[in-house]
Amino acid sequence: MISSRYFAPLSAAAAALLLSACASTPSAEDLPRPKSGQWQLSSTDQTGETVSFRDCMDKDTFYKTRQLQQAHRDVQQCITKADKNNSGWLFSANCKVGQTEQRIQTDRTITGDFEKSFHVLSVTNQQMPDGSVVKTTRNIKGEYLGACPAGITPGTRVFEGGQSINFYDITGIAPK
Repeated sequence: MISSRYFAPLSAAAAALLLSACASTPSAEDLPRPKSGQWQLSSTDQTGETVSFRDCMDKDTFYKTRQLQQAHRDVQQCITKADKNNSGWLFSANCKVGQTEQRIQTDRTITGDFEKSFHVLSVTNQQMPDGSVVKTTRNIKGEYLGACPAGITPGTRVFEGGQSINFYDITGIAPK
């Protein structure tokens, strides 16, 4: 079985799109989109632990991932913001935790061309039941490798060691 620590790092699509929403926010078409094919990703947390994997991505998987994330943000009553500047994108989300008044604030800075490479710095501050705040950081780096290998379908993540998961199998969403 694959450990839950492998689910924490965002896929190229999830890192790329993150937030949409208000009229002042760039449209979905303006948001960065990863090039279709295979991406090598590494995700390092604040403790220095790194998880590496390869994601096979296409346009359909990208959009379905985005729709799933938007539905999740809607349920969590997230207040979102997206801005573009000269160096990349700045995304933020402030979301409710379950039925409590606790909130999670996540800020992401995304740079790169999404044709060859990208970098995401994610900082999350989670309010705990006792009022304390837990801060976590994650650095995600992606490098485009080319077409997905034969036998690897879009939506598939392959980990070091050969284990794999598929976005469509996990979510029950039908591909194309």
